[in-house]
Amino acid sequence: MNFQPSKDKTTVVSYVTKNLRQAILNGTFKKGERLIQEDWANMLNVSRMPIREALAQLQSEGLVKIVPHKGAIVTPITKEDIEEIYHLRSYLEGLAVEKSLPFLTEEDKRELKETVEKMESLQLTDETNDYYIALNENFHKLLRKGCPWTRVTKAVENLGISPIAPSLLADYYSETQREHRFIYEAATRNDPAELRAAVEYHILRTKNNLISYMAELEKQSYQE
Repeated sequence: MNFQPSKDKTTVVSYVTKNLRQAILNGTFKKGERLIQEDWANMLNVSRMPIREALAQLQSEGLVKIVPHKGAIVTPITKEDIEEIYHLRSYLEGLAVEKSLPFLTEEDKRELKETVEKMESLQLTDETNDYYIALNENFHKLLRKGCPWTRVTKAVENLGISPIAPSLLADYYSETQREHRFIYEAATRNDPAELRAAVEYHILRTKNNLISYMAELEKQSYQE
């Protein structure tokens, strides 16, 4: 690859993370394979430090597991995993926000509005991905904040890949922001059923786009 490392550490780590993530999601690596840090450092023309940081990020996303004395072992997410995770999340998060809405304060709704506006004004790039992921996560957490059913909210938080989807689906950014705006407006109308339906639709649409993204990556890998 012809990448010339930037002096900006964040840019380098983002670049490395993106390449390793794509190699896992497009099927280049199979379940149980090792990611050799030295090999990838040479391939991407970077030091081993950003490789280590990228692997730590991928472990948090559930795509690798760091095993003592073995290194990074690939634990890829499959289409079936995504189908299961997102159908579960659609139901559970839809239920959580429906139960949460009556308990959200005006301050919570002001913070929801501010978060939506920040996402809408953000130019999505490799450098802003982490910030956008944090905003997106905060938006969904705020919606669930008032849910008195703690087992439901914990189940949503333990489902996996959802946090990384925003950085993978940049092509759908505008569509995602329209849905976030619609979800916020449903919350301001204090309509639990409408809010639940909007969140469920948003999550299932994300699932479909993520599966399409992975299929396109796999197709590109065959053509190379």
